[in-house]
Amino acid sequence: MRMFGRLAVVLVSVSVTSGVLAASASAAPQPISIDAQIVASAKQADTTIGVWARDLRTGRVIAAVNAGERFPVLSMSKVYLAAAVLDAARHGRLSLTRPVPVRASDIVANSPETGKHVGGTMTCPEIAVAALQLSDNTAANLMFAAIGGPRALTAFARSTGDPATLMVRQETALNTAFPGDVRDTTVPQAWAAGLRAVMVGTRLDPRDRTTLVRWMRGTRTSDKRFRADLPAGWTTADKTGTGDYGSADDAGLLIGPGGRRILLVVQTRNARDVPDATAADAVIARVASLVARAA
Repeated sequence: MRMFGRLAVVLVSVSVTSGVLAASASAAPQPISIDAQIVASAKQADTTIGVWARDLRTGRVIAAVNAGERFPVLSMSKVYLAAAVLDAARHGRLSLTRPVPVRASDIVANSPETGKHVGGTMTCPEIAVAALQLSDNTAANLMFAAIGGPRALTAFARSTGDPATLMVRQETALNTAFPGDVRDTTVPQAWAAGLRAVMVGTRLDPRDRTTLVRWMRGTRTSDKRFRADLPAGWTTADKTGTGDYGSADDAGLLIGPGGRRILLVVQTRNARDVPDATAADAVIARVASLVARAA
């Protein structure tokens, strides 16, 4: 009887110990998903955010937050404009070498490069580079004129497989970002589909696709956004946008070592619809960092 008693004590002890270990294991903290981290960062910054990120090598969707919600396009539209210009030239509808006059009446706010050419001319590639790398607004309007205006840009979006983008106005009116206004808006997942088509897909001639990506790799406006906190060895080919109500975008490719490429679209606006709210640069930078480190 004593032996059985001792055995019972041992078995009870082992059982209790196992239960404690099992409880400890089940109580171990689980890693927080990237989506949850993005939502928390945006909430802390009083920001509404939309994100779509896909690893182009594996096809894995890395992040999807409000990916079907509408946000202002802002100056991201300059990517479609440049792509449309390249496509029109490839099919003989315009000339990339023809001089385009730049008149004083053309100049709108934030035109650092075209403003230097008033009274002179620029070529379409020079105009596209100014729009993509410096976010020159007059350059965008010159491209709108070249392709046939906002309606033509909406049609180009549809041709890329983007079913949502709706362009109605030109610079700088398209940046008003009034709450509830669907003009000049898109959704992150749709914009990503269009970017994929023109940057790595078959919508453009391969030579024009290469040109577009090269131009976008030269962007000078994302140092506080996508490029602010990327891991070592990473860079981008992207386009930013900034408007009223704290609206701010960045979208394009995160390009990493070993040929890694992530298609990323981040769109934001102030959660309380404050007209002069500051752009959430730090939130956009954190999203890019999280996504790149998850690749």
